[in-house]
Amino acid sequence: MRAAFYTQQGDAREVLQTGELPTPEPGPGEVRVRTRTSGVNLGDWKLRRGGAGRRMSAPLIIPHSDGAGDIDAVGAGVSARMGERVWIWNRQWKRAFGTAAEYIVVPSAQAVRLPADIDYEVGACLGIPALTAIQTVRLAQIGPETTVLIAGGAGSVAHYAIQLAKLRRARVITTISNDLKATHARARLGRTKPSITARKISASG
Repeated sequence: MRAAFYTQQGDAREVLQTGELPTPEPGPGEVRVRTRTSGVNLGDWKLRRGGAGRRMSAPLIIPHSDGAGDIDAVGAGVSARMGERVWIWNRQWKRAFGTAAEYIVVPSAQAVRLPADIDYEVGACLGIPALTAIQTVRLAQIGPETTVLIAGGAGSVAHYAIQLAKLRRARVITTISNDLKATHARARLGRTKPSITARKISASG
């Protein structure tokens, strides 16, 4: 299979390579996904860049934790999942091989069904950002009539946290650094048609 990988940490243009690697086979309770889209998270590039105590967990790393694709093989104990469209979450956590490859093997629970009307690109952006947002909204006990400040409204975690808060009928106030990001923050809320206050705050406060 084709994959992107690195054998030492550093800037992407200096350490990332592409080439042929063995195609993985699923074990018991696992599925193999033919990757359509690989999602990049902050932690992924921090690990690839290195520094601050971040060390490689193996001599060769295939980066990226999240992704989306189609199940094309299953291991023992997994049934009725062949051909299923799925999104993948947190695949590279304490593992060497992430989603920047044609095929990826994951525990069946980490390959979540992706509805037919959702693009692979959208599925690959869920994973860590969406699950982080879900935990944040739950822990904050956001509910109807709650007023909540979500910082960095154009960021990936805030992108989902704003929508989840609005689905719980909360009033959302967010911060952004420029007009383009304000437009992005508002546009992500189009389906639920909520009201959102997005105000530019300068670095000096």
